[in-house]
This record gives sequence, structure tokens and C-alpha cells, in this order.
Amino acid sequence: MKAPDLDQSLRDNFSGEELASYFSIRGYKLTPKGEQILEQYQDIIDRHPKKNL
Repeated sequence: MKAPDLDQSLRDNFSGEELASYFSIRGYKLTPKGEQILEQYQDIIDRHPKKNL
């Protein structure tokens, strides 16, 4: 099973609440374009509070 198939299977068989019970931290992964935008607008990011993980 490839990653997109696994993702779809999870969506088909579990709700977000059910999946949340298996993970303590959920996150996102930036695309290369997203990383470029964050670097371009770093001052905006710096104005927001940071979480201690």
C-alpha cells in the first residue's frame, strides 16, 4: 500500500477524533514553496508566540 492509499484508507475508516487518540502531537509538513514563503516573511512569523513542544 502506498502512502496516498494509506491516507485514503485512514480517512475512510477513522474519524479525526479516533485518530487523535493515537497521536500526542499532530503536525503539518511544509512544501518547498511554503518554506520559501516562510523565509520571505520571517518577520511575520517572529511576531507570533511560539509553543514549547
